Amino acid sequence: MLGRVVKGARRNIDELLGARPGDVGCDAGMAMMHAYVELELRGENPIGPYPGIAIHLASCPGCAADHLGLLEAAREFGNQKPG
Repeated sequence: MLGRVVKGARRNIDELLGARPGDVGCDAGMAMMHAYVELELRGENPIGPYPGIAIHLASCPGCAADHLGLLEAAREFGNQKPG
C-alpha cells in the first residue's frame, strides 16, 4: 500500500512541476499578465492572443491566484487617477 501512495504522490508532484505544451511559465506569463487582464477588462477573449498564458494559468495555482488578484484590483481601482 505504501508503494501506491508514494507512486501517487510522485505523479502529483510531476503534474505540478511539469510544464504542459505551450505553457509560457511563470516569468513570461507574469511579464504579459497586464495585457491579458486588459483584454479581459474590455470583454475580449485573451486566450487567442495569449494561449501560453491561458495554459499556464490552468496549471499554476500561484499564477492563477495572482491573475485573479490583478483582475479584481483592476476592476475595483482601474478608473482612478493617480494623486
